[in-house]
Amino acid sequence: MTDIPNPITRKDQYLSYLTGNTDYYPTDPITREEKYLYYLCANGIGGGGGGTVTPEQIQDAVDAYLEENPVSGMTEEQEEQLNQNTQDIQGKVNKNQGTSNAGKVLGIGSDGMVLPVDPQGNLEQMLENYYALRRTGKIYQTKLWKFAANPTSTGEKLLDNFGLVFEPSTDTEEGQDDYLNGQNPLFEWCNVNYIRDADGTARPIAIEGTDSYKTEGAVDVGAMQMSFWWKWDTSNAEYDLITISDTPHPELGLEPWVECVNADGTLKPWCIGSKYISGIASDGLLRSQPDLKPERNQSHNNMITNYQEKGEGHWGAGACRNTFQFIFNAIKGATKNSQNLYAGCTSYNYQYEASVQSDEAHTYFPVTNSQAGNLIVGSFVSVGYGSNNSGAANIDRGQSTVHAYVDDVKILSIETLDDDNKAVYLDIPEESAFNTQPHVYTEEFSAPIILSAMHWYSGATDSVKGRHDGSPISNTNGKYPYRVQGREYAVGGYIVASDTVMDLQADFTKKVLVAPKGVAHSSSEATIRSTYTEIGTIPAAAAGDNADWWIGDIDIDIDFGSWYPKSEGSGSSQGTGDRVYAGGTGATSGMREYLQGGLLGSGSNAGSSSLFCGYGLGGENWYCLSCD
Repeated sequence: MTDIPNPITRKDQYLSYLTGNTDYYPTDPITREEKYLYYLCANGIGGGGGGTVTPEQIQDAVDAYLEENPVSGMTEEQEEQLNQNTQDIQGKVNKNQGTSNAGKVLGIGSDGMVLPVDPQGNLEQMLENYYALRRTGKIYQTKLWKFAANPTSTGEKLLDNFGLVFEPSTDTEEGQDDYLNGQNPLFEWCNVNYIRDADGTARPIAIEGTDSYKTEGAVDVGAMQMSFWWKWDTSNAEYDLITISDTPHPELGLEPWVECVNADGTLKPWCIGSKYISGIASDGLLRSQPDLKPERNQSHNNMITNYQEKGEGHWGAGACRNTFQFIFNAIKGATKNSQNLYAGCTSYNYQYEASVQSDEAHTYFPVTNSQAGNLIVGSFVSVGYGSNNSGAANIDRGQSTVHAYVDDVKILSIETLDDDNKAVYLDIPEESAFNTQPHVYTEEFSAPIILSAMHWYSGATDSVKGRHDGSPISNTNGKYPYRVQGREYAVGGYIVASDTVMDLQADFTKKVLVAPKGVAHSSSEATIRSTYTEIGTIPAAAAGDNADWWIGDIDIDIDFGSWYPKSEGSGSSQGTGDRVYAGGTGATSGMREYLQGGLLGSGSNAGSSSLFCGYGLGGENWYCLSCD
């Protein structure tokens, strides 16, 4: 029956059998309702041969029976067990359970007896069971053309991916998203609090909607979905195949996604990644939480120290967090160019001098009417002045003076000041009001007061409708971050990979080295070369002299989940459409950190496979951000 969907839940399986849609049903009914459905199936009503009743009729009959025959009490045996449980609880609740049971709660075991129970274990078992019941075995695949064979960025959906429509959403418009139609549970996600095991693997401790879930304090917020298996097959000379499924499919050679695997090879039933770019939380540590200012000046080296303050297993997110979006953009969006789906905050690089110079202190910054049209209420800016660079103003955002009056705060409103100017009101108290007279350095040189657009705070994409991927307001104007499977990207800065570095070679190629899960990260080049694993080599530009180049293809290591540019392309509308900033003619030895994505002014050069190779392992700047 083509108009009846395939069953997912146990109840679906009974109803599907009764309507003749399928030829099987569970033979171990659990609930009272399932026992009635089992009786109908077992006694020959429906049964795979073309049923004559509809699911609605069966449901109506079951509901009517339950209404006429309500559960009115317990059996004598059940009542005795309840009384015994009550006595057990009364006898134990005030007694010392021992230090070995610290943090546990009293629960009822499988034998009906009251005993201390680990609530974390209960949560994990519940999730494992829930995901097990939801797995469909579907195989989602996309063919991506190798640039040399076909320069298009657009791929072809295959197998169970064929025919599924995906359109990014905003906070006001809900695009068509067949992956969230209830038939593809692999793509359903939720927010959780998580901790990390000693090897760095994430473990959920609370789910959004429960009393224990928090978004502030000493917690991290992640996006969780069921675990999945995948493969990046580059064996064909003309195209790559990217495949994912919620079941292993050994016949296809799929491997578990790296975030679902412990260092010892055991598997987690969930996949959790940090939801937000890291900022400093109320406990003084780098956290994944909403409404935090992204912490600037991160580097491969200082991330080791910064994240280890949170405890063993915390190093910061590796390159796999970026690979994650590449996978799901390819599967759902059928593209290897992320900017075909979402531009990200890559064209919001505005810096304006005060259009009115005033001695009076205000909580607004004056700009021209034209300039005001480029600024977004709800976005974030700094106010200050350029540093003195030999009598010239250096207004690079890395200069502390650029943030001297206001450091990365929200625009509350933009209102008319006079016929020619607008007042950009900022989220600051009256005591932080400032004037707009130039800052005097010397008699000969004064620096004008300037406003600088800055990164978006974490959580900007939380306003996107439902559980859809996309950006607030616009996916195309280059002013907003976006999210993929609940994870936020492109807030206006590069993301430093904690586990991946480049080892520069004399011919301008770059070996890519990755720290295996469970291996300590290091700032020592010698240690890195001996303990990290080489996964591939980034080629040099055909133009020579370590020129920057457009990316045609990337490659991904299936064991580590790290990625690297593999072949040269020819522009922003072909291949991945992203840019490698190679590091200059002097970059022939030593190591470089892995800066991914792009920044406020990168424009079409940015994207999920854009890579900046210009900084050593300790390099940091205002646009160097990180994730847990």
